[in-house]
Amino acid sequence: MDALHASNIPAKIHMLIFNKVGCFVLWAFLLCFVEGFAVNGVGNAGLPSIEKQFKMTSSKSALIPSSQDIGALVVVLFVSFIGSRYNKASWVASGSLIMAVGSFIFIIPHMAKKYQYSESIDTSQSGECNVNATHGGGDDSTPCNGEGEEYLGVFSIAQIIHGIGFTPMFTLGTVYIDQNGEHGKSAVYVGNVDFDARDPRWVGAWWLGFVPTCILFALLAVPLFGFPKYLPGNKKAAAANSVSIEREASILSLTKTVAVTFFKAVLRLIVNPIFMLLTIGGAVNALIIFGFSAFAFKYLAEQYNMPFDEAGLLLGGLILVGSFGMFLGGLLIRLFRLEMVGMTRLAAIASFLAAVMGIAYIADCPNVKIAGLQVPYPGEGSISEYKAKCQGACNCTETYLNLVCGYDRIVYYSPCHAGCTKAPTNPMEPYQHCSCVAASFNISTTSLNITIDDQRFTAVNGRCDDGCTNLRILAPFLFLMMLTVLTTVTPVSMATLRCVDDDIQPMALGVQFMILRLLGSIPGPVLIGTVIDKACLIWRGGSCGSQGFCMLYSHDKLSLGVLLWWVITMMIGCLLFSGAAIFAMRNKVSFDIKSKSP
Repeated sequence: MDALHASNIPAKIHMLIFNKVGCFVLWAFLLCFVEGFAVNGVGNAGLPSIEKQFKMTSSKSALIPSSQDIGALVVVLFVSFIGSRYNKASWVASGSLIMAVGSFIFIIPHMAKKYQYSESIDTSQSGECNVNATHGGGDDSTPCNGEGEEYLGVFSIAQIIHGIGFTPMFTLGTVYIDQNGEHGKSAVYVGNVDFDARDPRWVGAWWLGFVPTCILFALLAVPLFGFPKYLPGNKKAAAANSVSIEREASILSLTKTVAVTFFKAVLRLIVNPIFMLLTIGGAVNALIIFGFSAFAFKYLAEQYNMPFDEAGLLLGGLILVGSFGMFLGGLLIRLFRLEMVGMTRLAAIASFLAAVMGIAYIADCPNVKIAGLQVPYPGEGSISEYKAKCQGACNCTETYLNLVCGYDRIVYYSPCHAGCTKAPTNPMEPYQHCSCVAASFNISTTSLNITIDDQRFTAVNGRCDDGCTNLRILAPFLFLMMLTVLTTVTPVSMATLRCVDDDIQPMALGVQFMILRLLGSIPGPVLIGTVIDKACLIWRGGSCGSQGFCMLYSHDKLSLGVLLWWVITMMIGCLLFSGAAIFAMRNKVSFDIKSKSP
């Protein structure tokens, strides 16, 4: 017996050292980081490359990110209700293994259809002037069905599996931390766990990032499987274990009553006004968070003419600073010892501040002025739309937009409309022999469609630099806005756990998770996308009866639409959280007693 007892000493020491809530938070934090990196980082940022490689339309590729929330919705109630009766840490570990499978499946299309750069080159779309052609804009037609759409289902299944795998962490993992940690410290722990990596710079080799995530998901499951149902020192463990023994004594009886218990739990949540107000308020904030994350990259690039790498750096820093808001929310709860009323008021105040700072979106840049549409062509006194004398024999149409900036600092609809007859061999090099650009330098009309190698008669891809520096005004407010919005996450989560009974806490987070997805993360990108579409000036015709996609936006309408969307949404969230605070005040005594009970 002594030898056997001695052999158990290392295991007991291991339990004393590692079976602590802080260790679980560390592994959970890493799991959340890898999940955010895989799903919202390389997954979303790689969509343009996926569209290019597999020749998918944007409307079809949009199904890929949406699939994650669909997967979560399918299992969230089952996981939160059934998983709460077993070891929550083991469920989180199992979810990590499931996400490893999802990451592997995401790589399968690359292995089946490896990307060849030569296949992506389409010389008909270069856009330069072809004197002998019937048009200079290139063929704009797009097939109804892309060549690689058979892989769309594979990508969607991978994201569905990612969503299924992360559900235990959001529902059961949060409750596990709250049940095994001190009430004051658990808010700080939860604020750390909610970290979400959303760096949009992983564009190009879209599949490469899923190789380490597949490995990391599998490795993270190992330590998570080692945590017990209740950590040592948990005062609720003995009572909970006795109840669980009685429950497991009759599995058949539990099976017969599970449906009744489930619907009773849902009914208790629905008639709880504080829970419903917090949940709908959280869904409103999710409209902002998920809508912004989906279109922030596009907004910055379109409004401020930012290069992709600079936009990626700005958004990467924005995410890191904004994510500190979740930790800040937990820290404020800890420092000021906030109870139910204080947490709901904190969420309301943060939402109000975010709404006020949203006015910063008014700092926009001037609209793009295109030759022939907003300003006259060189040498002409009036606007002539797409045709101009300086184009010479170029036969350009408006079907293909490929903005170029001439050496004369004028923006042209396409190289063809600038009269350029020589395309670059490298996309970073300029178009040459541009007759309309030459007209700005008083070249005679006898030299139309010139062939003189002169750097003045060139044009480069993209818009001209308009000298707008208003991003310097918006950027600091963007950091503060995301900081305050995400500050509401931890108070809402902790207040949710305080306003419901202990036996339905996992169920409460599961229902809240479902509503956040149905009313927040899924419609969020769609709603802000609609707002942005209303600012469109020029549409590119789509095939098979579709509207196509927007080629040019009105910066004024874009900033005003986003401003109104942000301010109105955040004010609605503020009102909902304020309503929760009012109801919490009426029940302040009962909530205080509950928070102080062991």
